[in-house]
Amino acid sequence: MLEHITFLTYLFLFLFSIIGYGFVFSRVFCKDLNVLDFGCQGIIGFFFLYTISLLTTFFFAHGYIFNSVIHSFGIISFLYFFNKNKISFSKESKNILILSLILLVGIYVFKNHDDFPYYHLTYSLNLSENAFIVGTGSFSHGFRTFSSLFYYHSTLYMPFIKYYLFHIGPFLILLFFNLIILKKLFENYRLKKFDFIYFFSLLSFIFINIVFYRIGEHGTDRSAQILLVLIFLLFFEINYFEKKHKVIFAKTCLLLVLVFLASSMKAIYYLYLLLIPVILIKNKFFFIFFEKKNFLLITILSSSLFLNLITFYLNTGCFLYPAERTCIIEREWSVPKKEVRVMSTHYEWWAKAGGGPNYQHEIKKEEYVKNFVWLQNWIERHFFNKVSDTLFGIAFICLFTYVLFWYFKKQKKPPKEKIDNISYLIILLFFLEWFLNHPSMRYGGYILVALPLIVFTSSNLSKLFLDKKKVYYLSIFLIILTFTIYNARNVSRINKEIKVYNYDLIKSPYFFVDKVTSKKVVSNDNLNIYQPQENKMCWASKTPCSYGKNIKIEKFLWMNMVYRYD
Repeated sequence: MLEHITFLTYLFLFLFSIIGYGFVFSRVFCKDLNVLDFGCQGIIGFFFLYTISLLTTFFFAHGYIFNSVIHSFGIISFLYFFNKNKISFSKESKNILILSLILLVGIYVFKNHDDFPYYHLTYSLNLSENAFIVGTGSFSHGFRTFSSLFYYHSTLYMPFIKYYLFHIGPFLILLFFNLIILKKLFENYRLKKFDFIYFFSLLSFIFINIVFYRIGEHGTDRSAQILLVLIFLLFFEINYFEKKHKVIFAKTCLLLVLVFLASSMKAIYYLYLLLIPVILIKNKFFFIFFEKKNFLLITILSSSLFLNLITFYLNTGCFLYPAERTCIIEREWSVPKKEVRVMSTHYEWWAKAGGGPNYQHEIKKEEYVKNFVWLQNWIERHFFNKVSDTLFGIAFICLFTYVLFWYFKKQKKPPKEKIDNISYLIILLFFLEWFLNHPSMRYGGYILVALPLIVFTSSNLSKLFLDKKKVYYLSIFLIILTFTIYNARNVSRINKEIKVYNYDLIKSPYFFVDKVTSKKVVSNDNLNIYQPQENKMCWASKTPCSYGKNIKIEKFLWMNMVYRYD
C-alpha cells in the first residue's frame, strides 16, 4: 500500500509541477500564452522542463537535491498562479484531476517496450547519476539518438520512487492532449460551432485514445505523433477559422513549441517547421512576429534547437545523427563516417521492412533501399498488417461517426469555412516524404495515414445541419465509448501481464526491472564505466552502462569524455 501511495503522490506532484512551469514560461517568454488552458500549459511546461534539464545536465547530475528543488519551484509556481486565478484554476484543477483518474489505469505497466531496458531507462538514469558525458554514442547505438523524454524523466529521480516513474512522460502527453481536445469540444459546443475543428477534434480524440492506449509501448515515437495531431489542429485553426489577431499569434507560438517539442523526441519532425512560413505569410504578420517583444520567445526556441544540435554532436560527432552530411567536425568521440553511413542505410532498410526479428531480406541493404526495390516486400511485411490495420481502424471510426451524425441531421448546409486543396497538398507532401524515406508507422505513419480520412470526414460532417442537443448527446456517447474502450483494453492488458509475467499489482505498481550484474570495464579518478554481464541489457544497473569494452576516458573542457579505440 505504501508503494501505491508513493507512486500516486509523486505522479500528481509532477503533474502540477509541469503545469506550474508552463505558466512560468508563458509569463516570461510569451505573455500571449497566458490565456491558454491547463492542457496547453502542460505541454509548454514539458518543453520548458526538458530545456532546463538539457541545459543543466552539462554541469551536474539530476540527483535527489536538484530534482527536489526543480519540482518544488514548479509546485510553488502553480500555487502562486492558482492564488491569483482561484476561480478558473479551481475549475481546471478539478477537470484535470477527473481526467487523470479516468486515464489512470494506463499508467500501470509491468512490461515496457523492447528499447526500454536497452537504453531508454539507463539513458535517463545516467543523467540522474552523472553529469553529461561527451561521446556516449560509444556505449551503444541507442545512446546516439536521444529524446526529450529521457531528459524530462531524469528530473523525476526522487527519494523512495527512484526511477519507477521514468515511463510517465507519454502518459502526461496523452493526458494534456485529451484535456486540450475536450476543452475545445465543450467550448465549441457552447458556441454552437459544429464546424470542421469540432469534428476534427472529436475524431482525433477517438483515434488517439483507442490506437495509442498502451503507454508502455509509446517509446519516443507515439508521443511525438500525438503532438503532430495538435500541430495540424492548430494549423487548421489559424489558417481557416481564427479571426482575432492576438489569438492567432498565441496559437502560432504554441504551434512552434509543439514542433520543437516533437522534434526533440524525433528529429524528423523539424520538417514540420515548414508550416510556420505558410501561417505567417497567409496571416500577414511575417515581419511582425520578429518584433522586439518576441525576442525572448525566439531566443528560448533557438536555444532549444542549438542545445539539441550540440547534444547530438557531443554524443556522436554529428549534428543530426545519422545524417552523414552533418558530421562535419571530427573529434575523438566522433562515430566514423563510414559507420554513420552504414547505420543511416540500416535505419532506412529497417523502415522499409528489409529486416526485423527472425528475418532479413536476401538483397544487400544498399541495393534494397533504392529505386523501390523494397516496395513489394514492404507491402507484404509492413503494409499488411500494420498500415492496413490502422487504415481499417480509422476508416471504421470515421464511417461510424459520420453515419451516427448523418442519421440525426436536419439537413445539409454549406460550411462557413472550409479546408482548401492546399491543406490536402501539404498533407500529401508530408506523406510522400514519409513514404519515400522512412515508411515505418513509428516514424509518423500512424498520423499521416489517418490524417486524410480525418480531414475528409470532418469536412463532410461540418456540412450537416445538426440540433445542438443531439450533437451534445452523440458527442458524450462517443467520448464515454472511447474512454470505455481505452480502459477496457488497458484492463485486458494488465490481466494478461498478471497471468504471463506474474505481475502482482496489488503489492506494487512499479514496472519490471531485471536484476543485472555489471562489472567495471574502465575507470579514472572521476568516472567508472560498467558493462552488464551474461549478455543482458543495461536496465537500471550501475551507470554509465556501456555495451562496448574498448573505451577510454579523458577530460574535455569541464566534462568527462569517452571514446572507442581499436
